[in-house]
Amino acid sequence: METANLKSLMHDPDYYTKSFHAYAKSSKKFAVLEKWGENVFPKLIGDRLVDTLPADTNINMLGIGSGSGEMDSAMAASLKARFKSVRNVVIEPAAKQLEKYRSLVKSNKSDFEGIEFDLRQLGIDEYRSQEGDKPRKYHFISAIHSIYYAEDHKDTIRYLYDCLEEGGILLIIVVSVAGGFWRLWDRFTRFQDSVSRYLCTTHLRDSLSSLDIPFDESRQASCVDITSCFEEGSEDGELIIDFLSHTVDLRGSASPELYQEVVDYMGSDQCSERKEDGTILFNNDWDAVIVQKPLSKS
Repeated sequence: METANLKSLMHDPDYYTKSFHAYAKSSKKFAVLEKWGENVFPKLIGDRLVDTLPADTNINMLGIGSGSGEMDSAMAASLKARFKSVRNVVIEPAAKQLEKYRSLVKSNKSDFEGIEFDLRQLGIDEYRSQEGDKPRKYHFISAIHSIYYAEDHKDTIRYLYDCLEEGGILLIIVVSVAGGFWRLWDRFTRFQDSVSRYLCTTHLRDSLSSLDIPFDESRQASCVDITSCFEEGSEDGELIIDFLSHTVDLRGSASPELYQEVVDYMGSDQCSERKEDGTILFNNDWDAVIVQKPLSKS
């Protein structure tokens, strides 16, 4: 079987982190998220919370799969600017990512005054098991490109909605159905395993609709420079290929024919745009899905 030797990145957290940072550098991921956090988050999330919660609220927030913390900590700081205090519980399974998060907080203490960080090395399913039948409530919950790794995404969404305080907001970010990520994953579904599940906005819409939970969406255009993926001997190129396919060492574990098929599809007009100077830009569009729990009618 040609996929028998393939292993999801989620089976190797260290390799995941290594390939992720190659991808992040090539996509300017942190710069895009920083811009989104500065220009979109305050209106999309902050304004809604301000409209429903008193300014003296001690905000409880939960970050699921928050990685090295660049986006997560910025959201916490944005909320602290508008509320009395913030307690930020972070669950992240990768130890090296948590180390980076701790270093970020330590080196920017003045930016995080009034914010308590509770960083835990575990995934969402482990968190649910630890919390038991009466999980704590939060005013803001984020799952940024992490719902893919939940055992059951629909039940996880239901659970997270139940964890919201009245007026609280759940933010889930996933790849867009029109983006290159989803087209690649949809084309090569045989790469999917029990740890990493391929999802896009369509799956969230269907799940939320079936749960009768109202939601809004906001799309963010983004791209990844994958030119290095077509340069022989490029280590960054191989790491980007592995991250986009979510596979550990695709070149070494797939047949030459399958490897070439995957790389060719990444560079095709189904997933990418080729510029006149030879640069190849992979469509990295993503969608933010926003759910706000209504206040009880008095």
